[in-house]
Amino acid sequence: MLKKVFCASCKGLEVTTVTVEVEVTDGICFYLVGLADNAIKESQQRIGSALGKFGYRIPGKKIIINLAPANLRKEGSAFDAAIAIGILAASGQIESNWTEEFLIMGELALDGTLRPIEGALPIAIHAAEKGFKGCILPKESAAECSEVDGTTIFFAETLEDIINILAAPESAAEYIPLKRKYIPRKEWEYDFADVKGQAFAKKGLEIAAAGNHNAILVGSPGCGKTFMAKCIPSILPPMSKMEAIETSKIYSIAGLLKSAGGLIRERPFRNPHHTSTLQSLAGSLGMPGEVSLAHNGVLFADEIAEFGRASLEILRQPLEDREIQVCRAKSRVCYPASFMLIAAMNPCPCGYLNDPKKNCTCSSSAIMKYTGKLSGPLMDRIDIQLNVKNVAPEDIVGLGQTTGESSSTIAGRVKAARDIQLERFRGENFYTNAQIPPGKLAKYCRIGDKEQQFLKNFISRQGISARGYSRILKISRTIADLDGKDFISLEHISKAVQLKLNINDF
Repeated sequence: MLKKVFCASCKGLEVTTVTVEVEVTDGICFYLVGLADNAIKESQQRIGSALGKFGYRIPGKKIIINLAPANLRKEGSAFDAAIAIGILAASGQIESNWTEEFLIMGELALDGTLRPIEGALPIAIHAAEKGFKGCILPKESAAECSEVDGTTIFFAETLEDIINILAAPESAAEYIPLKRKYIPRKEWEYDFADVKGQAFAKKGLEIAAAGNHNAILVGSPGCGKTFMAKCIPSILPPMSKMEAIETSKIYSIAGLLKSAGGLIRERPFRNPHHTSTLQSLAGSLGMPGEVSLAHNGVLFADEIAEFGRASLEILRQPLEDREIQVCRAKSRVCYPASFMLIAAMNPCPCGYLNDPKKNCTCSSSAIMKYTGKLSGPLMDRIDIQLNVKNVAPEDIVGLGQTTGESSSTIAGRVKAARDIQLERFRGENFYTNAQIPPGKLAKYCRIGDKEQQFLKNFISRQGISARGYSRILKISRTIADLDGKDFISLEHISKAVQLKLNINDF
């Protein structure tokens, strides 16, 4: 008898339906074909033990299992459950009319329980897109998929649960996970209210958050660069459901979504150490890197000048294209990587160049080597440069007092500016000013004759590149949005120029 059961394989975020074809005929042998790796080939022992716990068995007959398409390499142990159900159905040990209507995933333990899998969310979305009646997943994995529409998500703790669901799916409501209700966070560990002084840097980061612009903070040790960067999540708006699904799919592939119990709603804040390897930043064929885990959120590069030159240069593609291509000899994976880069660094190796209180001990060659790690093309992709000065003594004294605006107040202005952008870009495939493509600049960043002449003179004097010019326009658009203005004025452009050139004066 020949039976078909369906499961799926993930390659990056791309999901392919895998058909498990099981044929049981006279004879004694067990064949598993279809370009399976060792983890799948070893499934016979896991399945045999698991079936025995519930009174079933692998029949002593000729069993051929084909994982189609046969030219697609399958990896991992998540195919166990589908193979087990295929064997039971093909050998007549269970009767069900629903085996071909469900997408089934899960690794079997020897006692018949199901272990969670990676990539459950994109697999569940794929099941909905392909019209499957339902998707049966291990309990932990099903929890992260509870908000998927278009198909019914069932959870199973054991192989017997899968059999029960397939026997009568219309009465299996007890196996449907509850949807998680998102409650916005009201308190943050890092709040701009606790930042003493630094009015210019705070305003610059507000503009960066409002338009999703990249920014770098340069200043002496202890002036508050890292603290202010960690405050940024507290002023960013929550992700839309579409953004939450995009980001959660990446975390699901990486196996980091199980603890969330549903979609990630708060924008990610990734803070890789400067010793991180190229692969940990860019990702591999089967695992997204830090630039992708920061998708729709913030990638914070603290002490960016301490990163290796090669590690920094891999940021150039995602900063420009909002995605990263991971290529190997025979395979290629594309991960989304639309993040806001926030970097922090000292002005020199010792950290006290141009400090009014302490003398710099670095040679000119050491300073050049230190800052030279940040290439011109990389710096050209950073919209806002902020020179952070040491906090004045009168601002430091009284640590228990709140002297600055709270994050909730700033977040209100940021959300208002983001709402303006969402309305402006309705129908486009981008959502913030920083993402405006070159071909749309003339439409969304219109300026008058006076402003054009100012920019012509400025570019002529400073030698700004075409990319730098476009980023000045985008920053100007964001500043105008924060002011609630439709037209970009000379004042908005002047402020954008100061932010781009690291001039601490508004």
